[in-house]
Amino acid sequence: MGYNKIKGLAIIATILCINSIPVIAHADDNSAKVQTTQVTSKQLAQPSNYQASQENSYQATNYESVQTIKESNLKGQAETKGDTKLDLKSNWLTKEIANELNKDVDDLTQQDLLSIKKLDLHDTRIDGSIPEEIGLLTNLEYLNLNDCRLYDEVPEAMGSLSKLTYLDLGNNKIKGIPDKIKQKIANGSYSYCDIEMNDFSLDEGWYFLKGKWCYINSKGDKLTGSQTIDGKQYEFSDDGTIKFGWETVDGKRYYYDKTSGMAKSDWKLIDGKWYYFNEEGVMQKGLQNIKGVKYFLDDNGTMVTGWKLIWGKWYSFSNSGGMQYGWITSNGKSYYLDATTGAMAANETKTIDGKSYRFDSDGSIIKNVWLDAYTYVQPNGDVVNTYSNYSHSNTNYQLFKYMTDENNEASVDSTAVLLHGGITSNNCVYFTSEALRRIGVGVPTSTANTYQLESQLQSIGFVASYDFSQIKPGDVVFTNGYTHVYIFMCWDTDGYAYIVDNQGSLFGGTLHRRKILEDTAMTDRATHFFYYPN
Repeated sequence: MGYNKIKGLAIIATILCINSIPVIAHADDNSAKVQTTQVTSKQLAQPSNYQASQENSYQATNYESVQTIKESNLKGQAETKGDTKLDLKSNWLTKEIANELNKDVDDLTQQDLLSIKKLDLHDTRIDGSIPEEIGLLTNLEYLNLNDCRLYDEVPEAMGSLSKLTYLDLGNNKIKGIPDKIKQKIANGSYSYCDIEMNDFSLDEGWYFLKGKWCYINSKGDKLTGSQTIDGKQYEFSDDGTIKFGWETVDGKRYYYDKTSGMAKSDWKLIDGKWYYFNEEGVMQKGLQNIKGVKYFLDDNGTMVTGWKLIWGKWYSFSNSGGMQYGWITSNGKSYYLDATTGAMAANETKTIDGKSYRFDSDGSIIKNVWLDAYTYVQPNGDVVNTYSNYSHSNTNYQLFKYMTDENNEASVDSTAVLLHGGITSNNCVYFTSEALRRIGVGVPTSTANTYQLESQLQSIGFVASYDFSQIKPGDVVFTNGYTHVYIFMCWDTDGYAYIVDNQGSLFGGTLHRRKILEDTAMTDRATHFFYYPN
């Protein structure tokens, strides 16, 4: 068999080149010889009258690139202890390996074959078939036999080369390839694969060839142009490769996917971001109503979540992208988004479900704030007029109003600690009695427990009630078993109320929200309250 040109076979050498003289390093008598450098190129002359027979004419010539790669833990180019020789047939493949290792075919070992990771003989005149011995190169990662005048079928063993990721068998006369190789091409297992210009055709279907996806029809031809496959639309280039990824046409953006084709009338997750494409496949931007839900897609088409300023108004979009409406809480603040437009209420008083609420310029609801002498924004956000009948009496009203001031809350709390000898716990009686004294109710500073406080209130003229439907701001509340006492400020929802007491460190503030009519893991239920009658 004649060879005009033979290119690189990748094998790591065991020769250390010092002053251009091959040297093999030795450790001791029992140690194996280990590679210490790499052969990178080689030129062999060919006799001018080269006409040897196919069986014995093989001689490597014109090595343009002989790359040699070997795992560092693979032992020796030469036979080592325990590395037995193989009974190999003499053919172009085994001769090439032996020639590169300066060995005879009969002297090749299994370790020699395992050392090969790259075999590049493209444009070499082999004029033969691929031998079964190719299956012994189990560490082979790269194989280029393009235009080598190969024929017959590729041996089944090649399909079992699990590390092979680059395969080029193009421009030969190969009559067939194993089903395993076909399946790998169909699955895209090879990073690069060329099997074109041979004497066989692939079955109809998708294949990953030359680094791109294509579709082979029943005639063995690649599809081009706009095609519908299994009910999905795909676009193929003139070379038969599928259009994949983003494409811009006349300022409009489209996206193509190998699995689903052109993205149309649906959402598409691309690089961790959501995009929407209309029925024509055009990527959408701006505010969109999609299946009854409003979304906002920015200038890049990316779906927006969270807050977004649109046309001078703020809108909020959920984690799934849908526009939000009504009450929402963000970073501990309450906001209201118009039930129809979704626009955030800001710098205005708005009536919602029959109640008035005041919103700051940043859109957050204003709470526990006096808008004027009698207009109060309760801790629950309701705007109320306190001019008439807001509390049971002026005494209760003054107690309530005094405790709406954060400075007063802090002052009462610190005084309660002092009255209790610096102790910060179990100060509820000291806290409540100090608040009462601040508005002129004569509770002695010696009052130290809930029983004493209740007795003092009764002696002053306060009235007890067990009907919590009648409780009003400024009333003094006692809990089950007389375990606690606090000042009621207003109702919220679902049995919760806003109160003031000495337990701000447990509930996030002197004025805080808690469930008062039920026992909880942290609190006892309220049993009765006291108010001063008019």
